[in-house]
Amino acid sequence: MRGEVLKPDDTESSGLILGDDGKRYNFTTARVHKSAMLAAGTPVDFIALGDEARDIYVLVARVVAPPDKALVRPDAPSAPAGRDSLFKYFLRAISKNYFNFNGRARRAEYWGFVLFQLITLLLLLIPDSIVTALAYGTTDPERIEFIPLFTALFYLYSIIPGIAIAVRRLHDRDLSGWLYLVIITPYIGGLILFVFMCLDSRRETNKHGPSPKYAAQAQVDTFT
Repeated sequence: MRGEVLKPDDTESSGLILGDDGKRYNFTTARVHKSAMLAAGTPVDFIALGDEARDIYVLVARVVAPPDKALVRPDAPSAPAGRDSLFKYFLRAISKNYFNFNGRARRAEYWGFVLFQLITLLLLLIPDSIVTALAYGTTDPERIEFIPLFTALFYLYSIIPGIAIAVRRLHDRDLSGWLYLVIITPYIGGLILFVFMCLDSRRETNKHGPSPKYAAQAQVDTFT
């Protein structure tokens, strides 16, 4: 016989199914195929024994998951992910994005690169000091000239990703990457570029892509 669930089974009383014959039948979750929890209104097929329903099968999957396993809408966008750590931005800049002059870079991404570039250069002074001492056989500063071997190599290595991330930062402000050349302007070029690097991301999508900072939040706002 077919019917429809009127009331789910719970801890207080058994559930009720309204059969096609117009009668009501009691049921428990243990009598449901695979012990599925049925929601009110779920069409079912069952065997009627007196006023009890047994061998219950769901005709349409309207199964209610337990509270701790609530079903999530598959089309619902995930919450905006928190931004990556500054160190991850730095690692990505000197590896995956080494020659990447396309797209946009948020403010935290640029300054994360600058911060850890400086930290790395400072840390490399230690092996450079060791190399210098070994080369001269002494640590007397008056008798040696410092050899910046590792610091110089890393600085040269980081020039290209530094330019690339600055260009993407300009793109984030909907500006041309060629504006980076303002840095060659004597006295004020570096200051002008510094100001641009400090400006927040623009919220809207531009020709360089969606905002790396606000795009996820905009998606949630649109959905809601």
